[in-house]
Formats: sequence, C-alpha cells, structure tokens
Amino acid sequence: MQSFSTFVVNNVRWLSGAFLLTLVSSFGQTFFIALSNGGIRETFGLSHGEFGGLYMLATLLSAATLPFLGRPLDRYSTVTMAIATMLMLACASIAMGFAGSLPTLLLALYLLRLFGQGMMTQTALTATGRWFAANRGRAVSVVTLGFHVGGALLPFLFVLVAGLVGWRGSWFVCAAFILVALPLVCALVWKERNPQSEGQPRAQRAVKHWTRAEVLRDPTFYAICLGVLAPAFVGTTIFFHQVYLTELRSWPLQLFASGFAVSSRRSSCCLYSFCRWRWHASRLPI
Repeated sequence: MQSFSTFVVNNVRWLSGAFLLTLVSSFGQTFFIALSNGGIRETFGLSHGEFGGLYMLATLLSAATLPFLGRPLDRYSTVTMAIATMLMLACASIAMGFAGSLPTLLLALYLLRLFGQGMMTQTALTATGRWFAANRGRAVSVVTLGFHVGGALLPFLFVLVAGLVGWRGSWFVCAAFILVALPLVCALVWKERNPQSEGQPRAQRAVKHWTRAEVLRDPTFYAICLGVLAPAFVGTTIFFHQVYLTELRSWPLQLFASGFAVSSRRSSCCLYSFCRWRWHASRLPI
C-alpha cells in the first residue's frame, strides 16, 4: 500500500479541487455568516431573538430543499455541479450585500445556507466518494481539511475587510473570491477520476448499500444522530452569538475571530494524526 504522502501527491489534482470546494463552503457556514450579526440587526432593527428566528427559518428551509436539490449530484458531472453551486453561492453573497428588506434578507440567508453549507459540502464529499474506493477514508480526511482552513483564515479576514468597506461590502468581496476560485476548481475537477484501478478490499465490497427508506426505518440511525448532532447544536449556538458574546465582554470582534485559527489548527492536527494512524493501522494483518 502506498504511503500517505505518495497518495496525496499522486492524487493532488482531485484532492485539491474538493479541498477548495470545502474551503469555499465556509461562506455559508454559521461561524462566517454570524460575523455580520451586529450589522444586520442594526440595519434591520432586529433583536437577537428575531434575527435568530429568521436564521433558523432560512436554515430549516435549506435543509428541506437539500434532499431534492442534491439528486443531480448522481446524474451530472462534478464540474457541472461545482460550476452551478459556486455561481449560486456567489449570487447569494451578492444578494446578502444588497438585502434591503426582511424578505430579501431571508432569501439571501436561505441561498447562503443551501448552496454554501449544503450543496458545496455535498458536492465535495460526493465527488470524493465517487473518485476513491479503497482509499476513500484517506481522501475524505484530506478534503475535509478545507473546513478547518476556511475556519482558520476567513473569519479574521472578513472582520478586517468589514472594517474597511462595511458588512455589506464584505459580502461583495466574498462573491468576487468565489468567482476567482471558480476557474481553478473547474480546471482541477474537469477530469473525473476512475477508482476501479485501486481495487476494493473484500470487506468493503461486501458492505450493504442502504436505501433512504431503510435508513429512516432503522432505530439505530436516530441513536447515532443524537451523538452526531449534539456538537453541531452547541457549536452553532456559540458561533451564531459570537458578536453578542464579544459585546458582553467588551472584546474586539477581531479577537474572537482570530480564535478560530487556534480552534481549526487543533482540529486539523487531530485529523492529520488520525489519518496517519488509520494508514498505519490498515497495514497491520487482520
């Protein structure tokens, strides 16, 4: 079995493309959108609870749409879905900058959540799963580092830009960043990777493929959800109210935003260590 570094070098094209997709998904993540919390509430005269309710509604609507919008991922090429998703995310960022009423704000939030946190992540991970077979776990581990890099760099940069051009202007900059990254992503994922040459371990070939109905009927699925969703609930609450938390303590928002770099670095180190352990473990006889 090839080493971890050799695997990355041999597949850098596809790994980099999916990595960029997960990185750009940051624009639709709660930790990033919430950086505009203070400006949005001041502009529209919203309380913390009112904006929280609006954000919850946008998130629930995007979650309800995602199962239907995600179906084309099984029918169209990765580059087609990447182009469509990134263009829509850029439009969502522009809509956020131009939002002048509560309905347009709700629409902008809905599009950001749907095409950023939802479809961008779905496109990256679905493509990675399609491109790799025996090394799928390794590939996903590398690709998901994009989430941590985005969390480490983008919040601090957003706060700096917002200090210069305001929170609305910052979203126009986000749209420009997405459009600049689009040609690079297209060049990287234009050619689909064929995983058949890897060969699949016998245990992996024997894995059962579940239908959606079978998953929803299995009580184990709901037990697993309790553990999987709990960290997201806690983290989202903290991220969404980061502006309010800094106001309570009279901290500059830049200080809180820079803390994402520390958090992401620790997460990335843990993920990298797990990848290395998993590779060594896979070489042990069963």
